[in-house]
Amino acid sequence: MLFWPQKRGDSMTTEKILEIVVMYREQFEKKGIPKIRMDPRKTLGSLSSKERLAHAHYLLDGIMEYAQNPEKKGKTGRHLASVQMILSFENWFTLEELTNHNPPNIG
Repeated sequence: MLFWPQKRGDSMTTEKILEIVVMYREQFEKKGIPKIRMDPRKTLGSLSSKERLAHAHYLLDGIMEYAQNPEKKGKTGRHLASVQMILSFENWFTLEELTNHNPPNIG
């Protein structure tokens, strides 16, 4: 498994990102949330709760792919942040809980 080079200020390894994705995927599957990409001509605010959650589930596959490529680090982080924002907006997790899902590296 590939790991991004860790420097002071880097927040997560590839392994940690994949661990978070697996945790979220299990929650989506347990609750029967399908993977459906949202219509890119719409806003998240115009979607129903089910549609937002389905889009968040859809984004997990991209995170799994992008996390393996150090050149896609920014895209990985943006997609993970989008998923976490949706999960917070849908009251699945508090900000504190989400912060605890991806603790920063020590050292």
